[in-house]
Amino acid sequence: MGRLRSGDIIILVVFIILIALSIPSKSDSAFVRISSSGGKEKVYELSEDRIVSAEGPLGTTTIEIKDGDVRIIDSPCAQKTCMNTRIGDTICCLPNKVLVTISADREDGGIDVVAY
Repeated sequence: MGRLRSGDIIILVVFIILIALSIPSKSDSAFVRISSSGGKEKVYELSEDRIVSAEGPLGTTTIEIKDGDVRIIDSPCAQKTCMNTRIGDTICCLPNKVLVTISADREDGGIDVVAY
């Protein structure tokens, strides 16, 4: 293999810039959608720090939106697994029937895919 030439370096820099621009980030237009039992749904901006509550069959689940991230800080469920969840863009408290998702749209996009 030979040495890199100036044209090779330019192509490499262009690819690095394109890759950096294509990496998704949590922007100011991201929203937190909180769904609870009974079909109740609330939507908040991810960029605004706040603490919100969601009512479920077991009681109140407390959710913190802070620094562009979201987490459950208190839940009435027994094992409190949801309080330790940091997987992707969805947090779920199954016993209390509370679902927290991060979405790019304020409105519900409806059905994305249907499989038979």
